[in-house]
Amino acid sequence: MELIHTHPWPTDKYQAIEIQKELAKSIEILPNYDDINLIASVDTSWGKNADTVFASAVLCTFPEIEEIDRRSYYSETTFPYIPGMSYFREGQTMIKALEKLEQQPDLIIVHGHGIAHLKNSGIASLIGVGFDLPAIGCSRKLLIGSVKEIQLTKGSCQPINYQNKEVGVAYRTKEAVKPLFISPGHKCDIPFAKDIIIRNLRGYRMPEPLRFAHLAVNKYKRHIEKKFAGKTISFNEKKNC
Repeated sequence: MELIHTHPWPTDKYQAIEIQKELAKSIEILPNYDDINLIASVDTSWGKNADTVFASAVLCTFPEIEEIDRRSYYSETTFPYIPGMSYFREGQTMIKALEKLEQQPDLIIVHGHGIAHLKNSGIASLIGVGFDLPAIGCSRKLLIGSVKEIQLTKGSCQPINYQNKEVGVAYRTKEAVKPLFISPGHKCDIPFAKDIIIRNLRGYRMPEPLRFAHLAVNKYKRHIEKKFAGKTISFNEKKNC
């Protein structure tokens, strides 16, 4: 994959705020009618001391949802934990994993939020801007806003509202299981984001491409931590696979 828009990576929240503001200007939320044939998904996992972040990106065909490529990357955490700024803490590692994919996807699904975010510019939005591709945020947790009570039946949903604006949808993917929180990140809108996630469900809570990425990153983390068991993880190697 080719990263289109780059920026310096900040070391403090004040630099991050300025970069976030600048990137937010490029976010486009609009209907999408493009053909989707390849979907990339990306997820992260943290090391035992929360000082190492691991990321795996998986490329799948659509609508078959067959995995055709998988790449992983890990790096040292250099940005502090600040609510609403996860992009600056783990986004660089996600981007590195995505860049390793050999084919360009038509869409990216990110484990995180799009415009359902404090500044309407979550990690899915900023990654979408970076690659100039449609991106959707899909998360197990609500970051901001309010959602009315959702019925327990599969397929039930309610809008996510924040500051008198609809920014996403809470959707119950399985009977009596906690809902997912879906929001458009870039170059798509809420109906499109919801439709894509629904069409990628295969009996699990998470959409299948993102479930693949989740399984991949945890397997990758175990591999790296086993390799460096009892030693400090080497950041000079930064393996991808």
